[in-house]
Amino acid sequence: MKKMIISLLLVSIGLGAEIEFSASVDRTTVGLGEPLQLTVTVAGTNISRVPRPQLPALDGFDNLGSSQSQSTSISIVNGRMQQQTAISFIYTLVPKKLGELTIGSCRLIYNNTEYTTEPIAINVVRSATRAQPKPQPGPKSPFDLFEEPAPAAEGDFRLISSVDKKTVYQGEQVTATWTFYTNQQVTSLNLKEPPALTGFWSDEIYQPRQLEYEQKSLDGKRYYAAVIKKTALFPTQSGELKIGAMSVEGEVIVPGFFFSGSRPFAVSSEPVRITVKPLPDQGKPASFTGGVGSFQVSVSLSKNKSAGGEPLTLTIAVSGTGNLGLIGPVRLTEIPGLKILAPETKDNFHYTGGRLSGTRRFIYPLLPTADGRYRIPEIELGFFDPQTGSYYIRKSPALEFVATNVPSRAGPVEAVQPGLKVLGSDIRHIKPAPGKSASLPVKPLEFTLYPLSLLILIAGAVMGWHRQRMRKEPGYARRKRALGQARRRLKEAERMLRENRRSDFYSVLLKAMAGYAGDRFNIESQALTSEELRQRLLQAGADRMVTEQLLSLLNMCQLARFSPAAVECEPKTLLMQARQVIGRL
Repeated sequence: MKKMIISLLLVSIGLGAEIEFSASVDRTTVGLGEPLQLTVTVAGTNISRVPRPQLPALDGFDNLGSSQSQSTSISIVNGRMQQQTAISFIYTLVPKKLGELTIGSCRLIYNNTEYTTEPIAINVVRSATRAQPKPQPGPKSPFDLFEEPAPAAEGDFRLISSVDKKTVYQGEQVTATWTFYTNQQVTSLNLKEPPALTGFWSDEIYQPRQLEYEQKSLDGKRYYAAVIKKTALFPTQSGELKIGAMSVEGEVIVPGFFFSGSRPFAVSSEPVRITVKPLPDQGKPASFTGGVGSFQVSVSLSKNKSAGGEPLTLTIAVSGTGNLGLIGPVRLTEIPGLKILAPETKDNFHYTGGRLSGTRRFIYPLLPTADGRYRIPEIELGFFDPQTGSYYIRKSPALEFVATNVPSRAGPVEAVQPGLKVLGSDIRHIKPAPGKSASLPVKPLEFTLYPLSLLILIAGAVMGWHRQRMRKEPGYARRKRALGQARRRLKEAERMLRENRRSDFYSVLLKAMAGYAGDRFNIESQALTSEELRQRLLQAGADRMVTEQLLSLLNMCQLARFSPAAVECEPKTLLMQARQVIGRL
């Protein structure tokens, strides 16, 4: 393959052709499930901004990812400078079935001219055709760029899942942590398969947007390690439960003679088994509703008087550390003359030292049906302490309120939904005297205030809806914050340029564009290859031309970080183009 590509470059240089477009493989006979390398090469004189070739339908193959390399040489002929460039797009393919397979023609449109390659026949046999190559040092010559990059050695990547406890009671918190270890330079990392968490109620503690590495030792080997996920798990059943395996995939930089390429990788964690002990029946109080942890209980009334049948609310607040999300409502004792309606639940949770803490409130509407003094007896709530392995009880003092002028009810109380009730037909309409109008005069001030009040209510409702969506929908929040984040990064890139910090400038500009594309369309843009990012953006509705411009700028930034001489565009022009692309997106 090296000789063929060298010949291509020499022919291109000698004949001065505008472009040479070819495709080759490292071998035409391959074992089932064995990877092979497809290299699509564009070579020519004074070429720039070559688009990525269009691959044929790869029926019978899995495409594991791609990398790109480029070599450039400058010569002066008859006093005229010529730039010879060869750009290679390298794809890793794995055959999925036996027999004769065909890699169809690749297609490229450059300067309004269409170029195609010859189809390539591949013979897939049952047994392996060669041993896996061992890792080798980087290329020794420019033409080694077109060879298959050396794969990462076994053990270069580890994904370790760990828990703080392996034996717990049902409902007791287990904190699971997934840590990624590497001794290679990783350019992207994304979740391939989440862990199965059957039998657990789970709540996310930590999942970073950017990994923070630190040096650690594992099995006597030095790694850079970063926590990629931390989750609080609360078992909802007893017995032996399993935290399933997690899989991640990404790309690693492969050193080259002039430019660095990339290789895909994937790694999985081992499942972790947890022994969950059942809660004991002995000593379990009747008021136990599922709380496991350390809790306090407080009770309050919204007011101590009710006039004319006005409802009150009774709030029971459970505060502390433990499985707050699994605590059920309290069963209250029936009180004659008082309707106790189904409660509304409100939560305010947070994590302190990795443990779930906060408050769960049960809000009961109370509806007096007769005059009198009402006494709500002390409320008892049972909990289980996993530290001592025993139950305990929290009690609240009794509360009282007075109800006066309660109208008689003509009908029963009808439940509509929890926390909201409708009374029976106890409304008597006021009828006007015969021959007189029931309408009331409207003053000019009231005529102005009514629509104004309505507008204020609508604006408040819209703001509340917006804030709730920002809290509950990460995709919506990302879209709303995307432009502001991109503008801040562009300003930072402009500052880096003024300070002549070129490497930092390209890095921040890359984050500005990739980050905005990801936030705008709710995708993890920095964890995808260029081809995957192109497909995801087009699927999300991005304009094809703008998408290609974005990918071209991202590629230029990436190249400039490692080899500034390879980028022909001035940094100021690149910054202006980045602003334009973000605006068009």
